[in-house]
Amino acid sequence: MSSAAGFSNTQLAAEQITPLQALQLEPLASRFWLLRQGVNAVFFAGLTLLLLLLWWQPWWLLPADLSQVVTHALWLVPLLGALRALYCWQADKHKHFALREHDISYSSGIFFRKMITQPVVRVQHIELKQGPLERKASLARLQLFSAGGAMHTFEIPGLWLTQAQKIRQFVLQHKDALQDEQQQ
Repeated sequence: MSSAAGFSNTQLAAEQITPLQALQLEPLASRFWLLRQGVNAVFFAGLTLLLLLLWWQPWWLLPADLSQVVTHALWLVPLLGALRALYCWQADKHKHFALREHDISYSSGIFFRKMITQPVVRVQHIELKQGPLERKASLARLQLFSAGGAMHTFEIPGLWLTQAQKIRQFVLQHKDALQDEQQQ
């Protein structure tokens, strides 16, 4: 921070600093979980259906090796689908974000938790993205890009479209205001 006399860099005691874990994190949209579970169910049900069609098709006899693979896949694919659904259900419970005056944070992870915090002044640009299913569900993803990086710093999935638009607008407006304030 700058002061009238010049640059200031006051030392802070660890007790004075608010930990990031104390943030009031907001959950993602509830529809995000439903969308992910629906996509998972359709994918694994379709894969199981293809295997059943291959197994029951009357046109040619399956070789013994392929028949054995299909037999194992018929119980393995639904099991993997159920495990993926369980994992996504748990993982989505641990995805949160927080927007503060000077930064935006995103936390995720079941076993290995991580929290990414990006200062608003370091945001080079911010993209609002929607796939066809997200558009249908009125959901969006925000990708934040910091200066000097080709890839996005982080992405916040599963936001309501109006919420994502508001956050994007806030970051764009405050980024410039904070940069001007720092330069003065």
